[in-house]
Amino acid sequence: MKKYKLKEKKHRTERVYKTAAKTLYQKGFNKTSIRDIAKATDMTSAGLYYYFKNKEDLLFQILNSHLDDMINGIEKINIENKNPLDVIKAYIHYQVITYCSDKYRTKLMLNDDSCLKGSFYKKVKNKQRCYLEFWRKALNRYLIQQGLDNRNIASDAHSLLGMIFWIYRWYDPRGKIDPETLALNIFKTFMFGISSKGKPII
Repeated sequence: MKKYKLKEKKHRTERVYKTAAKTLYQKGFNKTSIRDIAKATDMTSAGLYYYFKNKEDLLFQILNSHLDDMINGIEKINIENKNPLDVIKAYIHYQVITYCSDKYRTKLMLNDDSCLKGSFYKKVKNKQRCYLEFWRKALNRYLIQQGLDNRNIASDAHSLLGMIFWIYRWYDPRGKIDPETLALNIFKTFMFGISSKGKPII
């Protein structure tokens, strides 16, 4: 019985946060009220405070869990004995698919992480840096393998992730380009450019 109750509680919590993430994205963090979230989740405002202390705590819980999921997911990608190019390709595919399956939390992370303050902000930023480190290491392995300049590896990693994350502004998974094709296009476009670093442009 206890197991069932715990499972039900977890399911209910996930449903609340999923609906809240969609509502926060649609209206914007600053313009969304607890009443708006209560209406979307079909709950009372008082009932919502069982799940979070205030709106900032709600945003933190959503972003923190999203980053945990992203880090856990990228950690599961097997990179042992793999060509650096294959690792980068797998990472790009993973991030594109993550956006397509979880676009509201992804968009909130890109748009509203600056609405957090104090320890909430620091914790989210630390996890973002942790996630970036996977990309930095993958790109660095490739640059070293190819004998290319890796002095600006941090900006290279930021540039690649920025290229991927920017799809939230225009990409519709239901459109003409499927997620797998998009991921491959990003991989080819970015890696062609980085492989030509330091070479004269004709």
